[in-house]
Amino acid sequence: MPEVPLQITGLGHQYGASTVLENVDLTIGNGEFVSLLGPSGCGKTTLLRSIAGLLTPTRGEIKLSGRSVCSDGQNHVETERRGVGLVFQEYALFPHMTVTDNVSFGLPTMDSQRVAEVLDCVGMSDFGERYPSELSGGQQQRVALARSLAPRPSLLLLDEPFANIDAILRDSLERELLRVVRQEGAAVLLVTHDQQSALSMSDRIMVLDEHSSGSSVLQEGTPAIIYQAPATESVATLTGECSIIDGVANGKSAETIVGVVPLATDKTGPVRIVVRPNSMRFKPTEGGDFQVADIRYTGATYRLYITGKNEQFETDLAGSEIPPTIGTKGVLEFCHPCWAI
Repeated sequence: MPEVPLQITGLGHQYGASTVLENVDLTIGNGEFVSLLGPSGCGKTTLLRSIAGLLTPTRGEIKLSGRSVCSDGQNHVETERRGVGLVFQEYALFPHMTVTDNVSFGLPTMDSQRVAEVLDCVGMSDFGERYPSELSGGQQQRVALARSLAPRPSLLLLDEPFANIDAILRDSLERELLRVVRQEGAAVLLVTHDQQSALSMSDRIMVLDEHSSGSSVLQEGTPAIIYQAPATESVATLTGECSIIDGVANGKSAETIVGVVPLATDKTGPVRIVVRPNSMRFKPTEGGDFQVADIRYTGATYRLYITGKNEQFETDLAGSEIPPTIGTKGVLEFCHPCWAI
């Protein structure tokens, strides 16, 4: 049975007296796409740089394809010998080299066939003789991806690779990335604070968050589990828009300030309830306790911002429907069960 591309055990790191990561465990299987999600400053990039060998973590062990590359504060294998591909948000292309030369740079010997293969894979076959300054941001990112894939790494590390790309192009590049890595068979670890990217691209998500003794893993699982059944309030807010309200549960429902809320699982006693925008609808009703505070049109939907009873909620209305006007009063009706913590 082949060794997994990445296995991390008990990883921790300190910058001086400040602990950034504490007791992080992570395993990525062959061909698996895993996203590391968390707020800025929680140690995501520190973890990625530790795997790449760009810094030495204070404690814990990192294994790549079964080989220990770092343990107990000591690096055993240099970055260039770890066999991982790296793609950063700054692209890091050599400005004085052509696209072909950039892609071939990471290969032990020039392999024109492999360079042509990965350039074709990312749709850049016709740009081999151009320089980075002659490319758009999206094209540079494609070249950076091709360069990282050229040596056939078993693990690809992505650090916010599309952070500087506009939303429409980012969606296109994300789809292209998934197609390419599946074709190449590489395992992927994506570091991001963009919950939509993490949810739409990943086989599995790990959520990191900060606390007094350093960042650690709050929850890991499939995107659906992370979004629909968050383990903590932090996970709920990190994975998408939501409101969190108090309630008293009695089985599959809970009494709350907004009325009876259906629950996804049986609960008893005091609970905190995660209310996602798709869990409810706003129904205009004269004399209702809630009102529309703001409306944002996104094309596919109207996002309604609802206030009342000292709470704030967001809910969506199909873009084909006629939205209520700001100030319209009404009630909230729950159309899907909510998750209780």
